[in-house]
Amino acid sequence: MRGRPRLDFESYGLSLDLLSQPDDRSDSGRLVGSFDLFPRVTVDAGQDSNVTRVKNNEISSSVTDVKAEVALRSNWTNHEALLIVDVTDRRVAESSRENTTDARLAAAARIDVDDGLFARGFAEAKRDHIRRGNDADPGDAFEPLTFNQYLAGAVYDDRRDDQVYTRIVAEALYRDYNATDGVSRDSLDRAALNLRGLVGYSPGGEYDVFVSPSLLRQVFAEKVSEDQNSTRFTLSVGSSRDVTGVSAFNGRVGVSHRIFDESDRSSQTDFVLSGGLLWNLTPVISLTAGADIENQQSDDPRAGTKLSRSFNLGLDYDPFEQLIIGGYLSVANEDFKQIDREDDDLTFGANATYLINEHLFAGLRFEHEVSDSTDPTRTFDATTVMFRIGAKFCCRADDGFVNPFNLGRL
Repeated sequence: MRGRPRLDFESYGLSLDLLSQPDDRSDSGRLVGSFDLFPRVTVDAGQDSNVTRVKNNEISSSVTDVKAEVALRSNWTNHEALLIVDVTDRRVAESSRENTTDARLAAAARIDVDDGLFARGFAEAKRDHIRRGNDADPGDAFEPLTFNQYLAGAVYDDRRDDQVYTRIVAEALYRDYNATDGVSRDSLDRAALNLRGLVGYSPGGEYDVFVSPSLLRQVFAEKVSEDQNSTRFTLSVGSSRDVTGVSAFNGRVGVSHRIFDESDRSSQTDFVLSGGLLWNLTPVISLTAGADIENQQSDDPRAGTKLSRSFNLGLDYDPFEQLIIGGYLSVANEDFKQIDREDDDLTFGANATYLINEHLFAGLRFEHEVSDSTDPTRTFDATTVMFRIGAKFCCRADDGFVNPFNLGRL
């Protein structure tokens, strides 16, 4: 899906090439290889009206998030590699127990086996925390729940045929949850294996059609969670259409069948539907929209599975080259199958980003969240107002704009 060319804080900046001059486009420069360094630091500071996402006894506090990122990319004639390191530190003035520090180390590599045929591998290790209000959030009586996650995978892509293309993706993941205030959370620990395939057909016009099978195997570490161990098979068909970069659409429809290891658990068969839209209404206004229906595994195995339905809408407006103004709305419903709980979530907000120069940007964001749940402990509303300032040297490279902080870009 392509969008209109424009400058934004993800793609506006400068590449630092350590082995060749920035204006070197010669073949000899590529043969000896090229390294691009993309550092970025952002600071978000503002006010959160309900930092623990509860209905009563809300804590309103000033919040500061500092994120430092570095991506190192090598780009030779027939391969590319990427190393990412980032650290995020969150400070909450009125509640020190809400302070968190997250970190990530990730790497990816791509090898061009032949013209139109390549393989990619990727790995990631990170420490992260569960956001307040999430399924697995232990509640405001406990400190934020943290976990360690390890991910490894490989991709095989074959685009040698002008009309038919194939992709195979294999991912293995393990997530280990830490104790909260001395309470073990080992029942949340899990491993997952995800295999996905895709066969696409492009007749040479502005649209593609594809068939995508997948298999997801999930195993929990603790016996108390064993009845959630399952294997899910999904088959979907879809299409994508791009009208010369002015508008684009993608959608899929399918069915998934989940079988539980526990013999007393009935299997589940569910409908799968998703779609996305990008429409460049004018040269300076873009509209995005998306919808999704899918049965998912809850982050908390005691809650079992949930039927998730969501819709999102966004609008970006560039009144002039260095300013981007945006608004967004998302609506979601989650109906849990193993417990008596249903959540309705509404989020809307607005933001503005001003590009001061090649290396500096500033922004302002307003967001309001409303969660209405049949479980009173999951009902809340919260408003955040944040100011952002950042310094960066990314993401303009010899081969155009890139997003170096996303492993999927390879």
